[in-house]
Amino acid sequence: MSDLKSARLAVRVTPADEALIRQAADEQGQTLTEFTVQAAVHQAKQVLADRRVFILSDRAWASFTVMLDEPVRSNPALSRLLNRPSVFDA
Repeated sequence: MSDLKSARLAVRVTPADEALIRQAADEQGQTLTEFTVQAAVHQAKQVLADRRVFILSDRAWASFTVMLDEPVRSNPALSRLLNRPSVFDA
């Protein structure tokens, strides 16, 4: 079951920006609302994922530090990947 969409956002844009956004929405086969919401939500998630400071409760911090202090586990697939030449080294 999807969430009821009851909140509203209103934005003002230049005519050029509106035309650009409409064109992109049309290219994606989406309505202007669908495209705008999808783009805004994607950007919001990116911004929040890139935060450098995270606030944790005492319990979460304790759990986090326990995981950091555990010995490193061998990961052969990761080792192979990191030892392969990069496409940027060519």
